[in-house]
Amino acid sequence: MAAACAILFAAGPLMAQTAGSGVETAVQAAEQVVIHFFAVPRVLPGGKEAALKFPDLRKFLAKTAGGYSQLGSCDGGALLPSGEVRTGNNICFMVSASRDVSAEIAAYLKTHFEDKSPYIVSWTGNRH
Repeated sequence: MAAACAILFAAGPLMAQTAGSGVETAVQAAEQVVIHFFAVPRVLPGGKEAALKFPDLRKFLAKTAGGYSQLGSCDGGALLPSGEVRTGNNICFMVSASRDVSAEIAAYLKTHFEDKSPYIVSWTGNRH
């Protein structure tokens, strides 16, 4: 381990000289995108499992946003006007796109998952 560290430290200046051009290239290549995080219910309003709807959702996300990250199971809750907290088990996704596609995602979830009020959060960021 000590020998590996010594080699790394000795090569450090050389690596720093060559890394500069790579870092500049990476920074120049950054693209501003809109990042979308959203939760999709595992169970449809009638109590039916939504599992068969996910393959088409993934295709829609690939077509609309250029790809997707399925983050996995995530539980959530929302405060109802009655003061009661409604909870649900969801699958969470994240996509980045060159523009805000929140409206398209919301429309898809309302139509295909019967989600009256989809939970979608979006913000701008950089994709490298």
